[in-house]
Amino acid sequence: MYLLIPMISKKKELAASSTVLADFFRQLPSRRLVLQAIYNAGSISRAEISRETGLTKVTVSDVVAQMISFDLLSESAPAASIGPGKPPVLLQLKRDHIRTIALDLSITDSVVIGSVDLYGQPFSISKRHLKANSTVELVESLRELIQEEIDSSPLMVLGIGVGVPGVVDNEGTVIDGAALKLHNFDLRGALADHFDIEVHVANDANVAAQADSLFGGAEQSSMLIRIADGVGGGLILDGKPFLGSSFASGELGHVVVVKDGAACACGKRGCLEAEISALLGSPAPNFEQIGYLLGAVLAPIVSVLNLGEIVLSTPSGIGTTQLVDALQSEIRSSTLPETFEGLVVRETKLGGDVVLLGAAAMALSAVLGVA
Repeated sequence: MYLLIPMISKKKELAASSTVLADFFRQLPSRRLVLQAIYNAGSISRAEISRETGLTKVTVSDVVAQMISFDLLSESAPAASIGPGKPPVLLQLKRDHIRTIALDLSITDSVVIGSVDLYGQPFSISKRHLKANSTVELVESLRELIQEEIDSSPLMVLGIGVGVPGVVDNEGTVIDGAALKLHNFDLRGALADHFDIEVHVANDANVAAQADSLFGGAEQSSMLIRIADGVGGGLILDGKPFLGSSFASGELGHVVVVKDGAACACGKRGCLEAEISALLGSPAPNFEQIGYLLGAVLAPIVSVLNLGEIVLSTPSGIGTTQLVDALQSEIRSSTLPETFEGLVVRETKLGGDVVLLGAAAMALSAVLGVA
């Protein structure tokens, strides 16, 4: 029995579609297995899905039929057969039919908002002024911008993802978001209650790590280091985001690296964030020194977790060869060869939109289960 999506109004149709799809894929693991097989392959037959997932052909056919009823899949005409038997019909996700709406709130007084397809390709991106003199004004401003983005296209909205600077729990409550003056505020709830669409909120560095994991080909165990207004990290362990016991994993910026060093906004002196900011603010930034400081903080993390990759997301021109070489040298000198061997240090392939794409990846993963 298939679920019927009532055609009420444009807004109601989008909201119902988001909710129905989320419920559908969460109800049974087999549905997510089928979706993941199609997503990862790009184009695949029912028989191949059955072989890859271990599900019966009947189960695969039932799930595929339901996905087609939701208008998620297209079927390609069989290619000309070069052998005996009927050529298989191939299935593909309708990547231009569904979008996630993503927001990057990591830029002071601004928000980057856009719509992104299932494979991380933006349909639209724009940078807008963010009114945030109070929590009420911030929420109203975000609601207006999201509604404009919803209305800008007839494509179905799968979900809304928001990347926020600060500590965010796994329910989308901003525990400590000083940059936006948010403290123990349920931002996810404030947006989800208004739109009745799947909404997911997380720390900006954590979603950036998810973007590189899903769209950028990062290793199953990797760490993304983001240098922007501050310094933060996002951890992916065994293919899943790791938030820590109090949702504050990756807070590298406030590790003290220079005794009695530069004053930091947190009240301490010599924090990594303050030292890097001071170095970048000089007329001739010492990228090698930045690399050594990062390496000193990352060496114990690499040693403990045996990471396969460190991905850098930095303003244009910072991720230089000098920085990367110094970072690798410091980690190499501080860890066992077995730990460092095979470690890759590289710039993200996703450029300056990594937080926006990460917000989209978070919503996509939460609703459909792709990873």
